[in-house]
Amino acid sequence: MGVSLYYTARRGRELDERERERVAEIVDEENRELLDRLNQRLPDWKDDGTVPSSITDAKEFCEGFGFYGDAGTERGVILDGSSKVSHGQCGASVMFEQLEYYMRSTLGRLRSALPDAEWDAHVDGHALTWDEENSQYTFTPE
Repeated sequence: MGVSLYYTARRGRELDERERERVAEIVDEENRELLDRLNQRLPDWKDDGTVPSSITDAKEFCEGFGFYGDAGTERGVILDGSSKVSHGQCGASVMFEQLEYYMRSTLGRLRSALPDAEWDAHVDGHALTWDEENSQYTFTPE
């Protein structure tokens, strides 16, 4: 069974062209940065067995952050997506690295770009809590 991060943004009006471009820019930048970070850790993870030695690039186990093609049919939903953060052949530290990055960086940047949207983020039914002071999400297992 896989573990995924789910995220949804809602508001009373659709994204305009400038907002769509900004969201796409943020997602592209964040995915590049995360892959760079994961690739920096890859040699150590291979050495300690966290990832299989056959893996040569983080793209092989990192799905990346993204949105579904259509924001959905639910009224008011402007962005809706998910990212798989567990990887059957990799140890838990890979999952936590990816999840932490999304909570501390990606989702915060997106919230800032769309300050009038209401955001919901959760990991397989466990809600993430927005920390306004630090502009990031936190995960508190129940």
